[in-house]
Amino acid sequence: MFRYIKLYFVYLSHAIQTHLQYKTDALIGIFSFIVSNLCSFLTIWMIVNSFGNMGGWNMWELGFLYGFAMLPKGLDHIFTDNLWAFGFRILVEGKFDKYLTKPVNPLFLLIAEKFQPEGFGELIIGLVLCIVCGLNVSIDVTFGKILLMIVAIIFGALIYTGIKLITASISFWTKRSGQIMSTIYNINDFSKYPIKIFNFGIQIVFTFVIPFALCASIPAEVLLKGTWNPYYVSLIIIGVSLLLNGLGLLLWHIGLKRYDSTGS
Repeated sequence: MFRYIKLYFVYLSHAIQTHLQYKTDALIGIFSFIVSNLCSFLTIWMIVNSFGNMGGWNMWELGFLYGFAMLPKGLDHIFTDNLWAFGFRILVEGKFDKYLTKPVNPLFLLIAEKFQPEGFGELIIGLVLCIVCGLNVSIDVTFGKILLMIVAIIFGALIYTGIKLITASISFWTKRSGQIMSTIYNINDFSKYPIKIFNFGIQIVFTFVIPFALCASIPAEVLLKGTWNPYYVSLIIIGVSLLLNGLGLLLWHIGLKRYDSTGS
């Protein structure tokens, strides 16, 4: 375990040094994510400005929700972005063999070799919106809510990772699963809206089947509205994240056993 922790920081250091050689590209990537998310938020702002509120949520509450949704997504983006490369091209281009020639877990190598600074754009816009909008809403600060916020950010990021790992692992059977990854991953955009504006069936799907609601909309509703017990919600988020990552690891190992090189 300690060997992998030490090795991860070695890879992380190399990845950061590589990006520092191209500072302009990294800054442009971060800026582009800030701008794109601001544009998306402005779209929501114009809708709410026209109709007054959205499902009982005012503009400041929606801004807090939008910002909160960016935090776990940004963390996942920074540290596990190479799963996208696996789903789209690594297998079909015959580049996976290099991960099997080293005496280290290939999934660890795949994730550790890439650090994506563009994710900081999501973290920045998320923190700014949470702080600015959070100061304009009434939040009853309790230990349970603080715990929920921490759990939702960390384990919410793991939910993103688990869903990506499950869909990326399909590539072992299809050689490429990027389109499946994109289709399912893009559903996370709905987590930027209050869960209760959707019908009951969609709420179930977003909570327990493709549970992006657990990353943002449900925790934010607990923080702002006090709808559910924060301790129970924290346990559900942790449990679902562990379940998804466990399923992802299972599919990965099954696929790895049947892997047959495609050549280069």
